[in-house]
Amino acid sequence: MSKITKALDRAKEQRGEAGGRPAETRPAGAPAAQPAPPPPKPDQVSYTQTQVVEQPLTPMSAGRMLSHVDDPALADYYSMLRTHVLHQTRDKGHNILMVTSVGKGEGKTLTAINLAISMAKESSQTALLVDTNLRDPKVAEYMGLSPDKGLSDHLLDDVPMHTLLINPGMKKLVVLPAGRPISGATEILGSPKMRNLVQEMKAKYPERYVIFDCPHLLDMPDALVFSSYVDQVILVVEAGKTTRRDIRRTMELLQGRSLLGIVMNKVPKE
Repeated sequence: MSKITKALDRAKEQRGEAGGRPAETRPAGAPAAQPAPPPPKPDQVSYTQTQVVEQPLTPMSAGRMLSHVDDPALADYYSMLRTHVLHQTRDKGHNILMVTSVGKGEGKTLTAINLAISMAKESSQTALLVDTNLRDPKVAEYMGLSPDKGLSDHLLDDVPMHTLLINPGMKKLVVLPAGRPISGATEILGSPKMRNLVQEMKAKYPERYVIFDCPHLLDMPDALVFSSYVDQVILVVEAGKTTRRDIRRTMELLQGRSLLGIVMNKVPKE
């Protein structure tokens, strides 16, 4: 090989042309670039930006909320509900759930809260509980939280989402309160901004189940409008109170939606 050829090869190596990759140009003594760390697993989630508020025991939660009651039967009930939900949704990527009821006062909010807590206790995913009842929010009151702002403030005033989220002292659970009650809730929930927010929640953390506590369905359009955004609907009925006629009317309203199942609430103990 001639001296000229050797000189050309040496110049190529110095330029990084050998192998088709550019030579590294970091300053002498500077550390080599490190690969980006993998995203945290669900059981390694930390809340560096989310405010952490320990849940106090409230009259509304006493004896009824999983985080404040030592009742194996209640825990088993929600473990069965969680297992059913996971079995029906996980393989389909359906992680956006809506909990609603036929009428008012049938226990949908407590069902949504306890399902979210139960989901967060399962090792393979995290849970986000969103209070979407913008007329009469109850999640914060049940959980003993006193948020200044919430979902309505994000939708109306562009308050950043990360400033609104609350970790209620429980690993892998985040709560988005409803914020101040507003009029015109139907239009706000049906807005493109609300739809885009739901889509963002679904795409950003695919391993997270997002559970929306929505208003009841009969005699109020909010939940029906919102139901077009979610993957699955869970319908709560109260044993001994909800009539067959009202259930049929509600099922007619939900035609075209994906109904995951019906939860029979407040069943008398034997």
